[in-house]
Amino acid sequence: MNDWRSLPAGLRSPRVRLMFLIAAILVLLLAAFSVVIYVLVSREVLQDVEPFRDDPTFIAAAHRQLQQYATQLVFANIGGLVLTLVASFFIAKAALRPLEQAIALQRQFTNDASHDLRTPLAVIRMETSAALHSATQLPPALAGCIRIIDEQAQRMDRLIEQLLTLAHVDAGSALNREPTDLRCVVNDVVRDLTPLAQAKNIELDVSRTEPAVVLGDELKLSQLVTNLVDNAIKYSPDTSRVSVSVWQHRDAAFVTVSDAGNGIPAGELENIFRRFQRLDSVRSTNGRSGHGLGLPLCRWIARAHGGDVAVDSREGQGSTFTVRLPALNP
Repeated sequence: MNDWRSLPAGLRSPRVRLMFLIAAILVLLLAAFSVVIYVLVSREVLQDVEPFRDDPTFIAAAHRQLQQYATQLVFANIGGLVLTLVASFFIAKAALRPLEQAIALQRQFTNDASHDLRTPLAVIRMETSAALHSATQLPPALAGCIRIIDEQAQRMDRLIEQLLTLAHVDAGSALNREPTDLRCVVNDVVRDLTPLAQAKNIELDVSRTEPAVVLGDELKLSQLVTNLVDNAIKYSPDTSRVSVSVWQHRDAAFVTVSDAGNGIPAGELENIFRRFQRLDSVRSTNGRSGHGLGLPLCRWIARAHGGDVAVDSREGQGSTFTVRLPALNP
């Protein structure tokens, strides 16, 4: 990977990158200024010894003087480089402080709001579940309304979970890594989301299941697979099929999620991994809208584990999302 994500963690900080950018600009200016000074001094010295160009002693002395000037400029540039780095650090710190404070406040608000919303949502879901499973038969119209409330509460709960994960992503939270079998993660996700697929008469199955052990955060990996399968169900037509596969090949573990939806235009394949990016054509077709957070979170989780998420899709032929992660050798 040739972008900044390939750098060590300590060099990914915006402050550090801005510091090096400012330092690089100042160093280039310092080097250019030094070259100009050396050229002017050389011209002046050579002009002074021009009347004595036939005397080797004067010529040798002139060259020694120029070497001294060059050495002095080198040491001056080294000192200037140190001062430039120090100055760049403080300039970057001062420039980014207001932005960092604003981001910290936004992150804290997202985290606090998400936690505060969980309690009333839990109460709503508990009450709707109790009403739907009550021994007392509810009128069909009332049962339908309660079911809609329960579905929307579940949707809001998933959104809150994504917002919390985003807050952790922006804060650079560490992963709780331990050996995790992706086969177990996939089977649990398929089991949990089968009722959602059955509601649309979608066949949700695991077409290939083999051991695939990775060193990762099981909770985050479960969220990754859940988002992919949930999207596949959401954007697939009724009475279609969603297929999930998991396997390991050499030092890589794979999870694929395939659907029979409308597909994604070629020009949008990368945009879907950007935050808050949604496809209007897909939303208008299936009548369900997302928030543009699921796929960006999937990519972040995969890359945080040293892998990535790719998509192969053609309009009218469905989509296949492939997760590739470093695997533990058996």
